[in-house]
Amino acid sequence: MSVTTESTSDSTQSTGKTVGIGAVSGLGAALLGYLVTYLVTSSTIENSAASQILEVLGSDLSAWKVVGWVFMNAHGVTTTFPGLFGTTSSANLIENAQAFSPVLYVVPVVALLAAGAVAAVASGASSAKSGAMAGGATVLGYLPVALVGIALFAITIGDATARPDPVTSALLAGLVYPAVLGVIGGVATATLR
Repeated sequence: MSVTTESTSDSTQSTGKTVGIGAVSGLGAALLGYLVTYLVTSSTIENSAASQILEVLGSDLSAWKVVGWVFMNAHGVTTTFPGLFGTTSSANLIENAQAFSPVLYVVPVVALLAAGAVAAVASGASSAKSGAMAGGATVLGYLPVALVGIALFAITIGDATARPDPVTSALLAGLVYPAVLGVIGGVATATLR
């Protein structure tokens, strides 16, 4: 009977370790993706005419927040902007601003594939199933960044707020991207080992 208990305990510890490693890998992917986006776009944002106009109007426009918009846009998340008479509009700055390269769409893809691969290697995944579990756990580190980004990347403009769309930030950037890409990275790495 003790062999079964030890086996179950070892399995639980192994699963916990895999999930923890996946979560850390997901967090690392989010931070790395943001950092790369910052390095590529911050000077363009700081030198833009829109930035200078909003500063004159007294907006709390910070380059790091707009970089957050672009980072979320790379996941397909739009940024919502206040309009006249209480309306809102939304845009993807990578699609709508000529200043940003479409190559930015690759940043989260590469970061999450790598996170899934790192999670699989670090957890010792040796089968497609264990690789999928390790890679899928990247959601646990990536989702909180997407959720916190909704508030952190918000910019007050008068009485309204511009920010990444909350629903697509949570669902698309926080869940779908890391789940799909993390699993692909984890499975590919585990099966190639």
